Amino acid sequence: MNLNNSFVFIGKLTRPHGIHGEICAQYFAESFDYLKKNQILLKAGKLDPQPCEVKSFKEQGNILILKIQGINTRTEAERYRNYDIVIDEKLLSQEDKDTINNDEDDGEAPYLHHLIGATAFYHSQHLGKIEEIAFPAGQEIWFIRNGTTEILYPAVSQFIDHYDLKNNAVYLNPPEGLLEIYLNNDEKEEQSPATKKIEKQNLKKFSTKKNQ
Repeated sequence: MNLNNSFVFIGKLTRPHGIHGEICAQYFAESFDYLKKNQILLKAGKLDPQPCEVKSFKEQGNILILKIQGINTRTEAERYRNYDIVIDEKLLSQEDKDTINNDEDDGEAPYLHHLIGATAFYHSQHLGKIEEIAFPAGQEIWFIRNGTTEILYPAVSQFIDHYDLKNNAVYLNPPEGLLEIYLNNDEKEEQSPATKKIEKQNLKKFSTKKNQ
């Protein structure tokens, strides 16, 4: 996914972690050398990428927790929420070039970084944009933003009708009752933490291992 002639998207900052300026990140490259060598840049929208110095990083499940020079508080980390992580294309390993330049028309599932920001549909119904992908208990879950509602969708192959990456869209085939958990009550107020916990528990009954 080239951003322009020289920069390639390899990840995304998501949310602050703790109170000391650490921030969670989704990272799609195969190599951590870009972090160790401080080769990554941060990009917001159409603004030019800005260099950053990664002081440290650690894996936590399928996400990374980064400590970046100059970000020392949770408030400062919050300012970088949803920044893209990019790299000069010339610095990519051959393995990552093969991954990022994957032929998306071969009928196989796309790489994760192609799905962030894609619009999810159920038949002709617009459900929202995929904001985040996480792997609680090893299950791939898409976080789809529908207004003030966050839909947690299990990305199991039988629950996905087809991808249309040329139009930045994915069409879903949800199991009976899943979307109703989130969309039936149009007048419900913002969910409390307790309600969100219950919905995540309900989600487990729809989740199975993703078919390869």
